[in-house]
Amino acid sequence: MRIFLTRPDSDIPAAPPPLGAMCLAAYIRQFRDDEIKIYDARARMASPEEAAEEAKNFDPDVVGISSFSMERDVSFALAKAVKKVKPSVKVFIGGPFPSSDPEGALSEAAIDAAFIAEGEQSFLHALNSLESSGEIEPADGIALRKNGGVIVKGKPGLIEDLDSLPVPAWDLAGLDYYFHKPKKRPMMNRLPRHRHGASVFTTRGCPYGCSYCHNIFGKITRKRSPEKVIEELRILYHDYGVRELEFLDDIFNVDMKRAGRIFDLMETERLKFNITFPNGLRAELMNDELLDKFRRNGVYWITFAIESGSPRIQKEIKKNVNLPKAKANIELAAKKGINVNGFFMMGFLNETDEDIMQTIEFAASTRLIIASFFILTPFPNTEIYDQAAAAGHNMLANYSDYHDLSVNLSKVSNERLWQLKRLAYKKFYLNFKRVWYILKANPFKIGLFDGIWMLIKMVVWGKEILKRKQVN
Repeated sequence: MRIFLTRPDSDIPAAPPPLGAMCLAAYIRQFRDDEIKIYDARARMASPEEAAEEAKNFDPDVVGISSFSMERDVSFALAKAVKKVKPSVKVFIGGPFPSSDPEGALSEAAIDAAFIAEGEQSFLHALNSLESSGEIEPADGIALRKNGGVIVKGKPGLIEDLDSLPVPAWDLAGLDYYFHKPKKRPMMNRLPRHRHGASVFTTRGCPYGCSYCHNIFGKITRKRSPEKVIEELRILYHDYGVRELEFLDDIFNVDMKRAGRIFDLMETERLKFNITFPNGLRAELMNDELLDKFRRNGVYWITFAIESGSPRIQKEIKKNVNLPKAKANIELAAKKGINVNGFFMMGFLNETDEDIMQTIEFAASTRLIIASFFILTPFPNTEIYDQAAAAGHNMLANYSDYHDLSVNLSKVSNERLWQLKRLAYKKFYLNFKRVWYILKANPFKIGLFDGIWMLIKMVVWGKEILKRKQVN
């Protein structure tokens, strides 16, 4: 069979090589002799019609689309465009959107099947059944239409031994495109120190129960062994010339001993990368030894996802960050010359003005170099969505990312929520001490102008966004 894997272009500003498609392709190649093409419409900023034309030229039997929840509409447009140029093709959709809302994914007639959570085994089953009978047989992890409705047998079993999985199909990624003037930035990190960069995952799943988070990979962390991680890093370094690395794990340091072992092996193997953690390390799970290993092996930027400076909200959202410990570890990393970014959110269920001010004060009182302040988006099939619906909130919204306001679950008005968000940026960045921290921690001023630009957008354009929302 011929398989075309893609993702749509959207407002998402970063387009690292599509690891989901690469993992899927590598897994399928272990069992089948298919012709597989990966086409990254996001990185190329290709319209649905342009991506469909690429699919038509490849002449696939199956098209697989990966989609975030906020990409629902453009994913539907892509599926329809593909069916228009080749009506006989089977169109599958996977990723966070169908995992959280399989019925919604199949509301588009151009999509033949939706894949829930971890997709390797269920995708393989679908290909095998299509080849043997011409139909997709029901299986765990696959949502299908039947008798005018949608049937979902259940979630697939999770792959316990991640070392049994092959290295992602980097040969299908076309890294040269990402290295040389791609249309979108090729890494989550806005300011990498080397153009030859790549993103990697070393774990799946998260043991924490944050109420706002999707549960796609389960609540038990499954880990690739340090040796298996090094196998992939060795390939990236020697075969593809990668010199910048970002780890995209939910919580890379959930096992501190394993995290340290990976960096020990990198040092032994002389794999010299510039390294960032743009997602979120757990702030409490850090110490001198691990930070020293980070620093020795090229780590220059890390992110702590704090979310709230309110102890009450920390408990309500089940994040349960130890705030004093987090603050101490931010200070420790800063003293070692590692830039620290912080993620914060506001607009949680029943959050008060006082709670949000505690978040702002916490961020402003730390040695963070950069802070990002988001507004909660309660995506369907998350715990906080169900809580809000039970509390009587109108959850019929066009769900966007955390930069915008989809549904206000807090105790403050929409106008006040935007005011607090602007206040957060002003209080954090309009501070001589902050500028000194940035200049002292990084002689290349990385993050300074990025932060100033974000502040300008929030202070000036944030007002215009608010006005449009009030009109609408």
